[in-house]
Amino acid sequence: MVIISKRNKRTVYEYLLREGVIVVKKDFNLKEHKDTKVPNLHVWMLLKSLKSRDHVEVVYNWHHYYYYLKNQGVTFLRHSLGITEEVIPITYMKVKKNYYGADEGDAEDRPRRGGARGGRGGRGGRGGRGGRGGRGGFRGGRGENTETAGGEQQETTAGATETQQ
Repeated sequence: MVIISKRNKRTVYEYLLREGVIVVKKDFNLKEHKDTKVPNLHVWMLLKSLKSRDHVEVVYNWHHYYYYLKNQGVTFLRHSLGITEEVIPITYMKVKKNYYGADEGDAEDRPRRGGARGGRGGRGGRGGRGGRGGRGGFRGGRGENTETAGGEQQETTAGATETQQ
């Protein structure tokens, strides 16, 4: 059992309510959490408690816990911190994006990777299939025939037949 001070608890709750997401590294001997300056073990235990009450959703990946605040978690944190309904997490805010039509003159000024669509396209310049005709070196058939039954035809590497004299 870990005893967590009210100040640390409030700091973690405020950060979670402000951001909507918190990342905890799975290193419980870490002196302090990078974002909240609270011991990492305390942050993890508080969020584990919130998870058991179904206020946050957790994803674990590469030794990091990602805790996402749910709607009922927002109301719980507002109530426990004594904050009005006006405060919402950053992840809940809609961002206004400016979409402007591009002028014809802007298309030439903008740098592009690999040129226009006629360029190599970042796949080696050979159709994006390894550079061997698009089938990884397999060309079909049964290999190169030197002689057939009559001894008159020979299959070349391109697959066409030639007559020999």
